[in-house]
Amino acid sequence: MLKCHIKYELNNIERKKKIDFNSKINLLLKNVDANHKKYYSINTFFGPSLFFHKKALIKSGNQLEYIYAVLTSWGMHRMGKGGAKMTDFKTFSKSIVSIQKELKQLKNKKLENLEEKDFNILEKIFKKIKVMQSKTKIVGNSKVMAHLLPNIVPPIDREYTFFFLKGSKYINNDIDKEWIIFKKFLQEFFMKVANNEDFQKKSANWIKNKDYPWDTSVPKIIDNLIIGIVKSMNF
Repeated sequence: MLKCHIKYELNNIERKKKIDFNSKINLLLKNVDANHKKYYSINTFFGPSLFFHKKALIKSGNQLEYIYAVLTSWGMHRMGKGGAKMTDFKTFSKSIVSIQKELKQLKNKKLENLEEKDFNILEKIFKKIKVMQSKTKIVGNSKVMAHLLPNIVPPIDREYTFFFLKGSKYINNDIDKEWIIFKKFLQEFFMKVANNEDFQKKSANWIKNKDYPWDTSVPKIIDNLIIGIVKSMNF
């Protein structure tokens, strides 16, 4: 019954040409516990993907190697002719060295209280990261930023984020256009969820709970909830 109700509401949202972020927020939050439970019932996102995710969040001399590894374990580099392709490690690490100033400017910031000046800095970071050979940048770049700035940036992908928020997995491959949609997702969806009082209480408890190893930050929890709601619909 719950699945049918969610699907009906999601279909109503998708009929509108403009994304109704408030409806998406309400849809996610009113079944927040069920969506969270569904995410952890999937039992798919473990093994190397969790191991390298945890390692990549630690500020150390090996952090870039772990970020490079976690992207690989998350399917960002496919062997063979087709599929996503990452750049070589030297190119990737050099691009991260070039944004150290910007990263330091945002190190104490949180998703909940980002200001316009912070988005100006985020834009520089987003556009300077070189991790993907493939034309699409938002997926790989957001996953890198989610580990460099875990309290600000969620990992974004086609399968769940784009599908839930836009009703389509299509991405217009242009760095300027991808930045615009990235910013819109953060400002109009992720930030508003993060500022919901009930969500703040639940997320604080989930982060403390060792039974929820993927709840490593507020942005990542919101990502987990998106995956949970999409999976609950068997899309």
